[in-house]
Amino acid sequence: MFGIDGSGKSTALKMLENSGLENTVYTSCLTTAVFEEELYRAENKLHFSRCDFFSHEFKHVLHIGSVIYKMFNTILPILNNGQNVILDRYAICIKLYADLFLEPSYKCISRALECLPTPDLGIYFDADIDTVLDRIKERSERSGIMPHFSESEESLIMKKARYETMIPHEKYAILRINANQDIDKVYSSVFEIISEECVCYNASCQWRK
Repeated sequence: MFGIDGSGKSTALKMLENSGLENTVYTSCLTTAVFEEELYRAENKLHFSRCDFFSHEFKHVLHIGSVIYKMFNTILPILNNGQNVILDRYAICIKLYADLFLEPSYKCISRALECLPTPDLGIYFDADIDTVLDRIKERSERSGIMPHFSESEESLIMKKARYETMIPHEKYAILRINANQDIDKVYSSVFEIISEECVCYNASCQWRK
């Protein structure tokens, strides 16, 4: 599942966790990144801020390494055990960030993502800029955490435009859902797609056996 910030991906994932869909794991390669966690611990122990010492490019290298590590050591064993995995964001999101926010000479680093397995299906949360800005503002007021620089209106416009150019070139099927709807309707759309996909996949595995 992917889309611009505020489109409802993470909220939908949390709702899916309680959906009761059998033989399915819900997670993300982009959170609790193992190498970034080491950097967090160093910051706390040595009392420094990464922003004062490290570039976006350095953090990007750590992030890519963590995603690859988690895929091969956590996600693939789940898949090999015969379970379905629903991911909140994946390689296309990392490539988008590199294209928009890193120096051109560093974009080659994203080629390391080519070792990752191709998804069976992508679900694009298609939301208008005004809609996501309202959600980001509401979330910020509720949590007391200021939006990230990549959640500015300018950044969101660039992300949405870049996704539109990237999607036709991805090597797997991508379904688009209207993420401007109420989150319950967004969830219903996603659940219908995923439940049908998982049923079809499980049936094909059973047939092979």
